[in-house]
Amino acid sequence: MKKGIELFDSVLNQSLAQAFGGPFETLDRARGAYLPGYGVVFSFEVNLTPLQNLGPFSPSPSAKTEQTQREEEVRRRDKAKNSALEVLGNYGQALGQLSPDESITIVIYTVAAHPNKVDRSTIVISADKKLLGARLSHSIDQAHFVQKLSITEY
Repeated sequence: MKKGIELFDSVLNQSLAQAFGGPFETLDRARGAYLPGYGVVFSFEVNLTPLQNLGPFSPSPSAKTEQTQREEEVRRRDKAKNSALEVLGNYGQALGQLSPDESITIVIYTVAAHPNKVDRSTIVISADKKLLGARLSHSIDQAHFVQKLSITEY
């Protein structure tokens, strides 16, 4: 199980590095842990805020700047979610040692810094071994796989 977790960690981190590239984009590397009776859980944190100067002498952002920033935050959030979905669908078989009633879950923590507050959100994506098996055997494609996933956002 350890080798499968390390492989999935590696692939997920490579996917995040390709999607986000620059420093401070992802706030921590993806890490996985096996929970007996449940399965494997991976988590990582993504910075949604583009690099900017939020010091006390920074000018107040205009309404247009704030709108552009919010749109960029949504794009980054979607990019993190899509990276996780792609890796789960294409590399979930790395954890073939899971028992039939266990799952793989990816928890994405997001943070967006604003002048007066910090917004945080969480995305939880989960697939049971049966669904992963269907994707691995190509009996369902990636689009149907994503539709059948358990996805919770808050």
